[in-house]
Amino acid sequence: MSRESSVSSPGNPREQPPSTSGETSLATESTTVYAGHRDPGMPVGEACSVTVEGNSLDCRYDLLSASPSGFEWGYGGSGPAQLAIAILAHAYDDEFATTHYQQFKRDVVAGLPEDSWTLTKGDLNEWRREVIGNA
Repeated sequence: MSRESSVSSPGNPREQPPSTSGETSLATESTTVYAGHRDPGMPVGEACSVTVEGNSLDCRYDLLSASPSGFEWGYGGSGPAQLAIAILAHAYDDEFATTHYQQFKRDVVAGLPEDSWTLTKGDLNEWRREVIGNA
């Protein structure tokens, strides 16, 4: 999965064709959307917001307490680690997330655009197939 093909920003949205096959898994892959937005006018800890299907993504401090100030992206620190584990736990399960969040942080989260981005469940499945196998 290349970063260019897996990430969309407001100026370059990825278009997903509607699923006409009636397969639920295909619809889920293209419609489960993780979106991050940075508001530089907000204080640290409130500047970055991440949603999944329009709802706030849980930080999952029960799995990892790396960043008390919340999510970050675009580099390889503790805020991106918190985001990586939260996305993987939401998309898959806690065990998968705790095992693979560091690699996901390096491969995907560190390369996300600074201002805004989106990832779909399909993007995550592609990463999982390429990097982990047995998706």
